[in-house]
Amino acid sequence: MNILFIDSATEACTAALWHNGTVLSAFELAPKAHTHRLLPMAEQLLSEAGIDYNQLDLIAYGRGPGSFTGVRIATACAQGMALGLDIPVLGISSLATLAQALREQAFQAGGGIIHAALDARMGEIYYGRYLVDDAGVVTPLGEERVISPELILSEFATNTNEREYAIGSGFARYPALLRAQAWQSTSPDAYPDARHAIELAAATPESHWQDPADAAPIYLRDNVAQVKAAAPVAG
Repeated sequence: MNILFIDSATEACTAALWHNGTVLSAFELAPKAHTHRLLPMAEQLLSEAGIDYNQLDLIAYGRGPGSFTGVRIATACAQGMALGLDIPVLGISSLATLAQALREQAFQAGGGIIHAALDARMGEIYYGRYLVDDAGVVTPLGEERVISPELILSEFATNTNEREYAIGSGFARYPALLRAQAWQSTSPDAYPDARHAIELAAATPESHWQDPADAAPIYLRDNVAQVKAAAPVAG
């Protein structure tokens, strides 16, 4: 099975290729350069693997949450390629991708809750909590949300004595979140990396793959189009 994943939901431009179980990936912090870097990055991975687009079975993409402009870039690219190739697509959560980066650490430590957060601007964060399942992939613990740091801090006070892990730029943006818990580990400077997203894509049953026409970004903030139409976030 061959899967291509592309993501431009944050400042990071990243792509990965699952080639019969072997993973090739690329990652670059490239604010405002996604449109120039994303597809060449993907093509380079295909070239390294010695395959072309016609050998792909699935195109996965970072569906957000994240930058309004960046999320749309990856979604549109994935949709266009998949339509041309007549293959399915699959959207992968940016927050789940972050959490997947800590899955091995959490799994080896006996489990726990992985908190993933991205800076959502406007005094809010995109936030989700995840558990690691027996197959070694993260599963959501409740819904992903756009929420104020203050509300998250109030929720922290009610948490149990589980092992807790923190990852993502939301924690770097609001250091009070890092000080509020006795974290098992923290990675506040992390961005979604395609090498972790491709693991989630490969673990997703084919019954969850989608028709390219159904490819859609996830913004979480309902009024994002109206709020950011005049001044889109860097993507």
